[in-house]
Amino acid sequence: MNKDMLSKALSHTLKEIEIPNIVTSIEINFEEIRKVHDSIHEFIYLAPLCLPKNKGWHEKSAFLTYHFEAFYQAHRSFLEALSGHYNAGYTLLRNVLELLLKGAFLECSAHKEFRDKLEKSETTKGKKMLKGWINDLIKQRPGIEDELEETSAAIFDKTAIIFEDSKFRKEFIYLPNFREIVEQIADWNIFDPIQDPVELVNNKIYGELSNSVHVIPDKTDIGRRLLSQKDLFETDVNPDELSKFVKVLHEVVDIGIVIELNILNDWIDQDREVKTKLRERLVVIEDLGLKFSSEKLKRLTEYEG
Repeated sequence: MNKDMLSKALSHTLKEIEIPNIVTSIEINFEEIRKVHDSIHEFIYLAPLCLPKNKGWHEKSAFLTYHFEAFYQAHRSFLEALSGHYNAGYTLLRNVLELLLKGAFLECSAHKEFRDKLEKSETTKGKKMLKGWINDLIKQRPGIEDELEETSAAIFDKTAIIFEDSKFRKEFIYLPNFREIVEQIADWNIFDPIQDPVELVNNKIYGELSNSVHVIPDKTDIGRRLLSQKDLFETDVNPDELSKFVKVLHEVVDIGIVIELNILNDWIDQDREVKTKLRERLVVIEDLGLKFSSEKLKRLTEYEG
């Protein structure tokens, strides 16, 4: 490829990114845009602050793997919405929510403390549940239990066949649906201090985001332009839709930080230096309007008498 072809391709790609729309979006609602952007970065910034000096990250690696992926997806979701592609933004945002919840579920499932609190039965409808699958592996090779405690991401290897072999999964394994995962995480107190997380996370936010994923006509970008009587095939900024999107993204990040802090709770609780570092972030989180995160952080970093 010669330089002229590369230059033309780059110029064409820059036009497709819709940079003028991004500028317009920021100008329309700068303060709310700033807050949600900085909230996304606060989400990724907090985890390293929670790591005590005497700990390695491997102990929480299952969640942190999903945590990093959620950050990047949230950022892409944000940029799609700023450029005027709201359906793409909402679709990615549902993926962010799923990453947060499934990462938390797998992290907890890797640890005996949480696994023991799962449903009493290890089977349902003639199929093994995740608890039963992991416990069977441990019976066959007891060392797996310590392996999971030390490196939670080891659960990915132990469950690989479940996700890679659809026929095996259909015949032998029962995996919880999204609502069941939300309910289980709520039972584990991973949503603390959110009241009625099943209603907020599953019924309200996930339900609304699913409308975009399932391309209900009014939730497509063309449908939105029809309703607002605008040019159907011109990608532009819709101030009302932008405002709605920013609000939902802000809620998802707030929930994400709460999950993050609860998953890393034991790290925070055992290290005063970590508490001090987090306490310094409280003023930032309050400024960003992350109400659930602020409440959780206050509880975790209270001065000891």
